[in-house]
Parts: sequence; C-alpha cells; structure tokens
Amino acid sequence: MNLIFVLSLGVCLLAFQGWMFKVLTKERWQFLATIPFKKDENGDWVGLNLTYYGVFTATSLAIGVLLFVMMMESVGNSLVLTAIVISALLALCLPSARLVARIVEGKSHTFTIGGATFVGIIAAPLLIEGANSFLNKYGELSLIPTLAAISVAYSFGEGLGRLACVSFGCCYGKRMEELPNWVQKVFGPMSFSFSGETRKACYASELHGVRVLPIQAITSVLYVLCGLMGLIAFLEGFYFFALMTTLTFTQFWRLYSETLRADHRGGNKVSPYQIMTVVAVIYTAIFTSFYPAPEAAKADLLAGLTFLWSPEVILGVQAIWLLSFFYTGTSTVTSSNLKFQLHRDRI
Repeated sequence: MNLIFVLSLGVCLLAFQGWMFKVLTKERWQFLATIPFKKDENGDWVGLNLTYYGVFTATSLAIGVLLFVMMMESVGNSLVLTAIVISALLALCLPSARLVARIVEGKSHTFTIGGATFVGIIAAPLLIEGANSFLNKYGELSLIPTLAAISVAYSFGEGLGRLACVSFGCCYGKRMEELPNWVQKVFGPMSFSFSGETRKACYASELHGVRVLPIQAITSVLYVLCGLMGLIAFLEGFYFFALMTTLTFTQFWRLYSETLRADHRGGNKVSPYQIMTVVAVIYTAIFTSFYPAPEAAKADLLAGLTFLWSPEVILGVQAIWLLSFFYTGTSTVTSSNLKFQLHRDRI
C-alpha cells in the first residue's frame, strides 16, 4: 500500500509539473487577477495585481502541510502539537522569506525560499523541544521522525513551489550558450524563454526571448523525486534515512544549482545562500547526533490519509492557503491601469 500510494502520488505530481513547464513561461501566466482600488488623475482605475506566483506558492505550501500532517498522524502524534509546530514554523518562515532577501540582496519587495528554509531548519529542532517541554500534557514529539516529516514535506513543497518561479520568471538559469556543450545538448530542447516586461528575467537581466537553462524545472523535478524517496522511507519506518537523505540532497543541490543561475544572489562569489545550506546540514547532523535513532516501525498510512478528511485539517489548510496566497501573491513590484466601459447596445 505504501509503494502504491507513493508511486500514484509521483505520477500525478510529475504529470502536473510537465504540463506547467510547457505553459508557465507564456506571458499570460504571470497575473491571475487585478483588483481596482483607486482612480488616478486620468480617471482610470489603478489595480492591485494578484499573481500565479502566489497561487503556486500557496498550493505547494498546502500540499506540504497536508503531507506533514499525514505523516505525523501516521506515527500517532498529537494534532495539537502538530498544529503548534506548523503554526510556529509558518510564523517564522513567511516573514523570513522577505527579511532575509532584504538583508542579502538589499531588496524589500522580493522573497527568498532559501533564506526561509534556513530559518526553518535552524528553528525546527528547538520548536520541537520547546513543545515537548511546555506542552507535554498533549503528548511528546519524537525529534527525528518529526524532523523527517518536516524535511520530506519541505522537499515536496519547494519542488512544487518552483512552479511559482517559472511563472514570475525569477530564479532563472544562465543563457544556454554560456553553458558546456553537454548541458546544451541535454537541456537545450527543454530550455525556457521568458516574455513580458514584468517577468524578472526580462527586466532584471534583459533576457526577453533568450533561451536559458530551465533550472527551476530541473530543481522542481529533482526535489519531488527526492520527496518521493523520503516519503517511502518514512512510511517504512526509516526516519533518520528519510531526514538526512532529503535534507542533504535538497541543500547540496541548492549549493550547486546556485552556480547555474543568472539572477542576483549577493555580491560575493560564494553567495550567503550557499553558506546557509552547508550550515543547515551540519547543524542538523550535530543536533540529531545527541538523540537515539527511533525504532524502525512502519507508519500507518491509512490512519494518516483518513485523518486528512477531518474538518480541522481541511479548514486549517484552507486558511494557510489563503494566508500564503495574499502574502506572496499580492504583487508590489507591478501595477496596472484599468478602464471600464458600458456596452450600450446591450442595455
């Protein structure tokens, strides 16, 4: 049952990713809607743009949360403690996505998943220990399985979240002609070409219509595959393996993939984000070394999946989706002008 579930999930997600890679570079896939909120001096409405970046970020976060809740329930953890860990991580990571970008890149209107991830990795073990110390009346969270569930859910979340980067045209790769011949041969047919003056690749690096390495797509697929491997390991009871495999792969791929990107990552040859990835892996390895490895006991997948239908989970995930969508999907770097008119022949 575990293998069938993981394979089915993988087929669905990879098929969805393949479809999105084909359409998201098109100009119409940046903005979802515009809300008029005031008039300018010409009498036209000024609009607030809501983006597909927000849709994919919120959806990937919701899927990650659902998988995390499912894994936590499958090993018998308390919903109260699970909800507290989720809430605390979101309270830290969502603001950090903008704060770290401001510190590293000097920009106030952008997000960095790498920075938010680093904050989450550092905080997660401390939050778990804090919950066990002060909220033990609700039970106790086993550190390594909980960290494994977080890491696996993160792999899926960031993998699918890279679709948001394709939509906005951020986190883009280098020009194909700048890369080695073998890279051009392998990834040339899959290269991305962004259009639209509001796409980041176009306005930040003048890459309008230029073929670039589809690094967002490569990262997206690799992270989902890594998440699938971590998920089957978790369900089979190999929690430490699930934790260190997903954490090490995702962070060291981030370390390497930075060298294939053309967007601004700080002024130094080695970016702060690359340093964060190494620190995060070492920190987790040291922290978990003080805890005994849990017994390898299979998780109860059916119990975890059944629990996802409970009202508190459904409503909670919907609330998280809306919060994330409006926080990340409300564009502050673009604006729009709207004009409304009446069809008098239809009156």
